[in-house]
Amino acid sequence: MNNNIEPQKENIFLDNPTKTVIKYYNAQGDPIFKAKEILKAQNKVIIYPYYVNRRNDNISQPKVKKIEFIGWNNLEDLPSDFKKRYGQNTYYGIHSKPLKRIISFLTRKFNQFENLVITRNGRTRFSRKTITIRLDELNGILKRIKKELNLNAKNEKNLINNELSKITNQVTKKPNDLYYGELAHFMSKYDSFEKIKEEDIDALSELISKLPKQKISVTSNFIKTKNKINTAFFEEILKEFKKLNSSPKDIEKAWQDFFEKNAWILSHLFPYDVILRQREAYVGGKTIENKDGKVVDFLMQNGFKDNYALVEIKTHKKPLLKSSPYRGTDVFAMTDDLSGGINQVLDQKDNFIKEFGKEKKPFDPKCILIIGKKSSLTENQRKSFELLRANQRSVDIVTFDELENKIEGLLNVINK
Repeated sequence: MNNNIEPQKENIFLDNPTKTVIKYYNAQGDPIFKAKEILKAQNKVIIYPYYVNRRNDNISQPKVKKIEFIGWNNLEDLPSDFKKRYGQNTYYGIHSKPLKRIISFLTRKFNQFENLVITRNGRTRFSRKTITIRLDELNGILKRIKKELNLNAKNEKNLINNELSKITNQVTKKPNDLYYGELAHFMSKYDSFEKIKEEDIDALSELISKLPKQKISVTSNFIKTKNKINTAFFEEILKEFKKLNSSPKDIEKAWQDFFEKNAWILSHLFPYDVILRQREAYVGGKTIENKDGKVVDFLMQNGFKDNYALVEIKTHKKPLLKSSPYRGTDVFAMTDDLSGGINQVLDQKDNFIKEFGKEKKPFDPKCILIIGKKSSLTENQRKSFELLRANQRSVDIVTFDELENKIEGLLNVINK
């Protein structure tokens, strides 16, 4: 064994004006693996990553078996993500966490990939076994991944701290602040916001409300962004409405849940501002035995809080007119569902005025019945329905497909 050789370490195997070769030597002082090459004439450094079992000097290699650095002529100048210091020693290969994430992705995506080339001025290229990446492009990716990892680490630390603060007074809750550049970094991760729902809109609204006023400028771009958010929201609501409206089942409870969650749709049935006061509101009418109380599906209240409206929801499956003509070919009588719905909401109004009239002092509460589909009627039936509806002074009758058209109309206004 050469006296200058350190066993079980890397030693210079060859060094001349054009090339330096470094090999790993086993316990007997024999060179058993080429670890590095510095090709001085070509301005290139090559690393051959490996693992060694020092008990038996067995050598194994990872998926990426060779890393070439084109534009370098010494090890010390290699990019920091490819080297790591342990004490007095520097190790070369895939070392930083962001770089490991990238290589792990590439080896899964390209199962024959085994040669990585880093070039200062060359062109990025992807082939079957060899991937060449320009250093500036790689650094851009690494920078974004590092930022993401740092944000995750910060958020994880705050999350653990604040969750522990809920169960012990030994840990104090800390605010999770949004720092410079974090929001821009978050937004840059997404190309589309097509799938957001109402809770996402609420989160964005809360974020905007927390921003200093001098940071918010009402520009055409801001308005366009708001319209995109509204469009996504309306499309999601319309999709849910269409799904319910095409159901073969008589799903009154599902409709009530939908309108409670989206009460703003009901507000578009009024020429003035209204709010949902209560779902399944008691409107009076109990007997002396405290039974048979009247409950309306939705009780609405106007913005001045000096009048009310009663909204009764049936389903899209309820027929509006009887299938056989009452007279001739174009006179049809209303169905029991329609006449019963009208009488039901009128009865609720009567009880509401009698029981709460002195306390709430409603002027003349509006009654709305949502029932059936106009599209299910024949041409002759539509005439009878419109005549019936136009002369129904006390109750406004609205069909489910008319409501669907109203939502589509609102969506079209936003898109235009």
